[in-house]
Amino acid sequence: MVRNRVVVIGLLFGVVEVSACTSVQRVLPDALLAENGPGLVWVTRTNNTVVEVVNPTVKRDTLRGRLNGERVRIPLSDVQSVRAKLPDHRKTALLVTTLGVAAVSTIYVMGISQAGGPASNGITCGTTVRGDPILAC
Repeated sequence: MVRNRVVVIGLLFGVVEVSACTSVQRVLPDALLAENGPGLVWVTRTNNTVVEVVNPTVKRDTLRGRLNGERVRIPLSDVQSVRAKLPDHRKTALLVTTLGVAAVSTIYVMGISQAGGPASNGITCGTTVRGDPILAC
């Protein structure tokens, strides 16, 4: 039962990590030439229409890819901006920090909740004004 909970929690954190560590960001057309370039971009044309281009590449002065399953060629002079979903390092750092604080807090609360009582092995929750140990938190 505990193992299943650990697996579910691990999967949940994995889903959160994957989704939280990316954001849609502006991309320079040169980035589309890279081997690990984005597989999907949103192109805002000069007439303010936005099209979704799959497998984009740039050859000379033309952005090429697939739009609705068909080949498309858009001259860079007609492109106002290009956006793609990319890793966001600030979000990743925030997520790792949050998970670390949650883990330390959980361990601390679990340790405090087990302190005191007849089997406390000398662990207490502090002392009273008179100096007597507080056995239960």
